Amino acid sequence: MSNSNDRLSAKIEKEVSGNEGRKKSASAKRRKKSYVLDLRVHSPASIGYFGIEGIDTAPAMVSLAKVKGLDVIALTDYYSGAFIDQVVDAAQSSPLTVIPGVNLRCVLGACNDLVLSCLFPEEFSSKDLEQFLKTLDVPESARGKSDYILKKDVAGVFALVESCGGIVIPSRMDQTPHRMMAIPKLVEEYGFRTFDLAYPDSAQYFKKNWPKIKFNLYSFSNANSLAQLGTRTAKVKLPEAGFIGVKALSQREIAP
Repeated sequence: MSNSNDRLSAKIEKEVSGNEGRKKSASAKRRKKSYVLDLRVHSPASIGYFGIEGIDTAPAMVSLAKVKGLDVIALTDYYSGAFIDQVVDAAQSSPLTVIPGVNLRCVLGACNDLVLSCLFPEEFSSKDLEQFLKTLDVPESARGKSDYILKKDVAGVFALVESCGGIVIPSRMDQTPHRMMAIPKLVEEYGFRTFDLAYPDSAQYFKKNWPKIKFNLYSFSNANSLAQLGTRTAKVKLPEAGFIGVKALSQREIAP
């Protein structure tokens, strides 16, 4: 997988440098220090998404995000980036930042329900996401399916995401006892400090088990319809705007 990783990383670096038209004004973004985030949002590219007949979802999503006071959303369909370009294009004339992403369901130890939100720089396109999924050998038949389990070594998945300039946020790992089995390894072995929780009260679990570690514990909407967008958000002070700021807060802590 390393040769594919290198090719994908080189391609993304080239496209990032040549895709300035998709960037927001840096000066405009720096005017704020606190940002309202919803970093787990689905679209019609996810099977089971509740669309509204006659409504163009991408511009409606952008308009609704503005109404709800969102500064940043991440589009995280299961095994698909097919809708990313549409939402990014719809947001061009708005202050909304759209972070491209994808959800994966992986295996870690005895847990075969490790849900990962993989987020990438704003310039990452639908085509780039498709290449990323091909590098992971995700079959076309899995596009949009939440029940597909990726049986790749998770360390390799983390490495691939990070080689593309992205980050991984474990998502809703507190939702079931089966999922919670994976949390100690994620914290102690893989250095995760940022989690998207199903239940805000689960923060006590982290405080009790790792009292000396500072975590970033959020709870995003997991929106599967327009109406659900922004129903759960986080207001966060970021060192920089957009993906760069989110990445600065969410990188893993790996011992040298």
